[in-house]
Amino acid sequence: MSNHSTTEPYVRLDFLDSLRCFAIIYVIISHLILIPQPNLAIPAWIAPFLINGGDAGVSLFFVLSAFSLSYAMDQRSKEKRLLRNFYIRRFFRIAPLFYILMVIYWIRDAVVFNVLHPVWEILINASLLFNLAPCCITGFVWASWTVGVIALLYLIFPAIHQYIRNLHGALALFIASVLIAWGWSYVIKNYGVAVGYLNTEDVGFAWGFGFLQHLPVFVCGIVIYRLFFDYMIKTTRKSRQLYGTISILAFALFYSILLTESMQNLLWGRTILHGICFSLLVLGLALNPFRFLVNAKTAYLGKVSYSMYLFHPLIIFTIIPVYHRIYDIMPADIAGYVASLLLTLALLIAISLIAYRYIERSGIMLGENVIGRS
Repeated sequence: MSNHSTTEPYVRLDFLDSLRCFAIIYVIISHLILIPQPNLAIPAWIAPFLINGGDAGVSLFFVLSAFSLSYAMDQRSKEKRLLRNFYIRRFFRIAPLFYILMVIYWIRDAVVFNVLHPVWEILINASLLFNLAPCCITGFVWASWTVGVIALLYLIFPAIHQYIRNLHGALALFIASVLIAWGWSYVIKNYGVAVGYLNTEDVGFAWGFGFLQHLPVFVCGIVIYRLFFDYMIKTTRKSRQLYGTISILAFALFYSILLTESMQNLLWGRTILHGICFSLLVLGLALNPFRFLVNAKTAYLGKVSYSMYLFHPLIIFTIIPVYHRIYDIMPADIAGYVASLLLTLALLIAISLIAYRYIERSGIMLGENVIGRS
């Protein structure tokens, strides 16, 4: 059982924020290709790495979320009303910005696509539990399916943390979560339509974006947290640096294998393999946070990664004509893509810094005020 709980103020771990920076950039790298229609052209030799970024980046986010939630819960273990405060903090962390994006997308969809989202759909999305509703699994805010998944993971996390207190328990939970995900996938594919739970066109969404499908990836973060704090952190500094380097090299090898054509066709198991693979990266940087990866700049961008994630599809969609113009000017596909990416990141970072300062931080402070007053 971990014995690192403390009454000291909660301290962020920089490597987690730095990895969030790389995760969001990887997601953007992929969606920049896929959102424009027709898709932006890229050289075939780099296509598997770039296109895989959406799935892989989100998997990294889930691993990081589990690790950071476990750490925060242990740091605040002596806090009064810990469970209530956990849910208050989580709600005010994700809800304010998401609600603003809901308004923006409601207006955008009405004006651009002549689609008016009904009140019942708005209420389901606003509940943050829309991943449970077959009609709204992905949400109408683009890419917000992850918000629906993470909200459900937040819902069950305190129980997981209460009863899974060592590495053996975390490994057992991982095996159980894989079996649950496999069972859910089998039921959805074979019986989802037959029992009237899903329409035929919704089967793929329920399978690919469903909460249980990504539960094993989340649990990977808990396994790594237990391994790091219960065992690895007790080793010498030189040993941690060595183990960290080995873990990062293992990640690089593992991920290069996942990018091969045969592994790309492994649809169901790839999500779980992403979780295992990125767990190696998280563990590696926890043990040996290389400064060129973990530094003040990457950590700061990681703090605004939630704003970057929610805004990036909207920004990409809005400036699609600019991308096509860039490709007309640039002599090669890779040059056009790099220029488009740099433009997207520049606009997105500027918007996200503003959103983080005035929306996200305000929401976080409001949550702390609610906790302090009650």
